[in-house]
Amino acid sequence: MYINYGDRNFFEYGMLVDSEHSDTEFDIIFCRPYDDETVKDFFNETEDLYQCGQVTVDINDSWIDKEKVESYIGLKKEDNPIQFAIGCLEYYGAENFGADDFWVYENWRYMTKESICKKLRHYLIASDNLDIEW
Repeated sequence: MYINYGDRNFFEYGMLVDSEHSDTEFDIIFCRPYDDETVKDFFNETEDLYQCGQVTVDINDSWIDKEKVESYIGLKKEDNPIQFAIGCLEYYGAENFGADDFWVYENWRYMTKESICKKLRHYLIASDNLDIEW
């Protein structure tokens, strides 16, 4: 089951973490909105677009600079491994954790609310701290 660690409105920086994770490896589904001007100017679109994808973050990967991430999020890895994993995603970006590999037929960088909802209907997601229907 996925639990929300982001904004209550998933489309405003949602961060779903699979509760069945190991001590060091976390499956995360994230969503980030583009601002209206970016969508209109760069994508030439009128509807809302989002970056939404699924990644796996192993907080023990040797390439992760633990001190930089801890400084970035203001929290020690040992204090909260889930928040550290989210911090790694935010610090290094989704591309570094396999965002391109998961939703093969969708480009995670340019998704609509409708396409995101269609994807997430197939996941078991806790409704606590989440104000949205798929």
